[in-house]
Amino acid sequence: DMSMDAVDYEAESWSLTVEHKFCKKQDKRVVKRQDVIYELMQTELHHLQTLHIMAEVFRRGMKEEVQLDSETVERVFPCLDQLLVFHHSFFAAMKERRHNSTQPPGQGNYLIQRIGDVLLQQFSEENREKMKQVYGEFCSRHNEAVSFFKELQQHNKRFQSFIKQQGTNSLVRRREIPECILLVTQRITKYPVLLERILQYTEDDTEEHADLSKALAQIREVIAAVDLSVSEYERHQRFQEVWSRMENRSVAKLKNGYTFRKQDMMGPGQALKHQGPLLWKTATGRLKDVLALLLTDSLIFLQEKDQKYTFATVDQKPPVIALQKLIVREVANEERGMFLISASAAGPEMYEVHTSSKEERNAWMRLIREAVESCPEEEDECTSESEEEKRAAEARVQKIQKFQGNLNSRDQLICSSLEEKLQVFAALSALSGRIDASLVDLRLLVQPHSEDVPQAAVLLAAALQEAENLKAMLSSPTCSTPSSLTPDSDTDSEFPTSPIVLMQTSSDSQTSPESTEASEGSELLMLDPHLKQKTEAIDPKFGCEENICAVDAYNTKSLKIPLFLSFFNCVQNLTQILYSLQARVSLQDSYYEIQRLLLQESGRPSPRAHRRHLLSIRGNTLQEQEKQRNLEKQKEEVAMIQRLQDQLRQEKERWERECQARENQQGERERRLEERERQCHLEAQKLRQEREDLDEQLEEYQQGLERLREGQRNVERERERLENQGKLLQTWRHSRQRSLPAVIP
Repeated sequence: DMSMDAVDYEAESWSLTVEHKFCKKQDKRVVKRQDVIYELMQTELHHLQTLHIMAEVFRRGMKEEVQLDSETVERVFPCLDQLLVFHHSFFAAMKERRHNSTQPPGQGNYLIQRIGDVLLQQFSEENREKMKQVYGEFCSRHNEAVSFFKELQQHNKRFQSFIKQQGTNSLVRRREIPECILLVTQRITKYPVLLERILQYTEDDTEEHADLSKALAQIREVIAAVDLSVSEYERHQRFQEVWSRMENRSVAKLKNGYTFRKQDMMGPGQALKHQGPLLWKTATGRLKDVLALLLTDSLIFLQEKDQKYTFATVDQKPPVIALQKLIVREVANEERGMFLISASAAGPEMYEVHTSSKEERNAWMRLIREAVESCPEEEDECTSESEEEKRAAEARVQKIQKFQGNLNSRDQLICSSLEEKLQVFAALSALSGRIDASLVDLRLLVQPHSEDVPQAAVLLAAALQEAENLKAMLSSPTCSTPSSLTPDSDTDSEFPTSPIVLMQTSSDSQTSPESTEASEGSELLMLDPHLKQKTEAIDPKFGCEENICAVDAYNTKSLKIPLFLSFFNCVQNLTQILYSLQARVSLQDSYYEIQRLLLQESGRPSPRAHRRHLLSIRGNTLQEQEKQRNLEKQKEEVAMIQRLQDQLRQEKERWERECQARENQQGERERRLEERERQCHLEAQKLRQEREDLDEQLEEYQQGLERLREGQRNVERERERLENQGKLLQTWRHSRQRSLPAVIP
C-alpha cells in the first residue's frame, strides 16, 4: 500500500496529477486550494514513510541484529507505535476523501470540496488528547534519545556496524536516526501552516471555512500543550541535574525549627517552575551569587562550590522561602532589584536580590507571583503536643481538680461557719426578746451544692432593700429618740405603727436614686425563689405588692408587730442576706477560678503553636499591608489610566483641530491649484494654438526652403551643363586648331 501511495503522490502538485483540460476549467483559487490539500496529503505520506523506516528498519534491526532489549530501543524510539496508528488513520481518512471526490471522465481527475471535517475529526476530542500525550512525550525525550543514540554508537560496535550498513539501504535514503527523530518532532508544526494556506483559498462564511478554523485552533492548542510538556520535562531534567550535584549532607534550618534536607526538594508534588542565577544582597551590601530554584511551593537559594551545590547561607537567613505568604516588591531607585518578603507563619523575613537586567527582574517577579497564586494553601499544622507536653497537661488538670476539691471543702466550711454565726446572732436576738425565733429562717440563702443558687446581684439588691427599710425606719418621726427602740417602751402608744407613715416614708425614699436601685433589687428578689421563700417565711403576705416598703408597712399594721421588732427583723434579714452574699461570692470566686484554669488549660497552645500563631498574625498583617498597597497601586494605575485617557482625548481633540486646519489648508491649496490648472489649461491652449501657427509657418517655410533648394539644384545643374558645354566647345576648338595645316611664313 505504501508503494502504491508513493506512486500516486509522485507529482509535485495537484495540477500535474489531473488532466490539463480539467485543471484549466477550474478557478485559480480552486487550483491553489487543491495544490495545498495535495501538499498536505503528500507530506503526510512522507511522514508515514519516515515512521515506517524508524519502525521496520531501525527498530527491528536493533532488536534482531544488534540484540538490544526493548527498553533500550524504546529510549531511542519512544511512542513510535502510537504515532504509526495515529498517522495511518489520518492518511487513510484523507485518501478515502480523495477517492470519493473523483470526477469524470478520467479516473485521475478529482476535486476535494470538503477537507475541514476530516481535519476537525482528527484534531478534536480523543485524538487531540492522544496527540498531546504522544507528541508531548516524544518531543520531550528528543534530546535524550539523540544523546543515547550517540552513546550507543560510541560504545557498541555491533550498533556501529548496523548503522553503517543501513547507510547503503535504498529504503533509508541516507537518513540516520537523529534526522528521522527530528523530522517527527517537526511534523506537528507543519499542520498550522498548511491549514492557514487552505483557509486562505476557502470562501468565507461557509461550513468548510468554519471547520478549518476550528481545526486550526485545535492543532494550535495541541502544539501549545506539547511545548508546555517539553518545557516541563526540560525543567525537570535541569532540576534533576542540580539535585544530583547537591551535597548529600547539605541542610537548611528554617524559622520554625524544621530542618530542610536535600531529599525534601524531591517531595511529592514538587516541580521546578523556573531557575536562574541571582545576586543575594547581604547586610553589609555585598552581592553574593546564588542559584535560585522556583518550585511549586518554595523558593530555594543554592550556592556552588567545587562543582557541588549547597544551601546558601547569608546573614543567618533561611535559604528556603515558602510561597504561601510571599510578597514580591520592587526596590526603589533600583531597576534590577526586588524584595522578597516572607510573611508566613514560620516567621517573617525579608530578602533583597538582584538580577542582571530589568527585563530579567520583571520576569522573575511575574513568575514568582504566578507561583504564589497557584501555590496550594498552607495546610493547618497539627497542634498535637509531644508526650511530655501531654503528661504535663494531664498533671496540671489533676492538680486543678485537687484544688477544686479543696476549694469546695473550704467553701462548704465557710457556708457552715456563716450559717452557725447567723444562728448564734438569731439566738442572741431571741434571748433578748428583740425578735420572734419562730419567724426567723436560720439558714443561708446560698448552699454549696445547690443547683439553683441566686446570683450575687439579686442578693446585693435584697441587701440594699433591707438597708432602705432600715433607713426608712430610722428617718421616721416616731424614731426621734434612741429610747424608742428599747423593748421596755410602750410600743403601742409611743411608736404608732401607722401604715400611712411608712407608706409616706417609702414614697419619699422612692424619689431618691437609692430607692430606684432598691426597687429594682426588690423585683430581682421577688423573681428568686429562695429569697421569696425566705421573705414569705417572715411574712406570708410578702410578694403581693411591688414596693417592699409598702409591704413591710402593711405587715406591720396587719400583724401589729412593734416597730423595734421590725427593726431587728430587718437587721436579721440584712445579716442573713450579707452572709449569703459572702458565701455566694466565695463560691463564685472558686467556680470562676476553676473554670478559668480549665479553659486556659484546654485552650492552651504549645509554645511552638503559640509562636506560629503570633507569627501568623504578623504575617497576615504584612499580607493585609501588601493587599492595601496593591489596592492603592491599582487606584494609582486607574488614576494614571484616567489621566492618560484625558490626555489622549485632549491629544485627539488637538489632532482633530489640526486635521481640520490641514483640511482647510488643503482645500485652499486645491482651490488655488484648480485655479492654476485652469490658467495653465488656458495657457496650454494658447501655446497649442501658437504652436499650430508656428507649425504651419514652419511647414510653409520648409516648403519654400524646399522650393528654393530645388531651384538652387536646378541652377546648379544648369550651370554644370553650361560648364560642360563650354568645356566641350573649348575642346572642339583646340582640336579644330590642331587639325588645320600650319602656315609657313
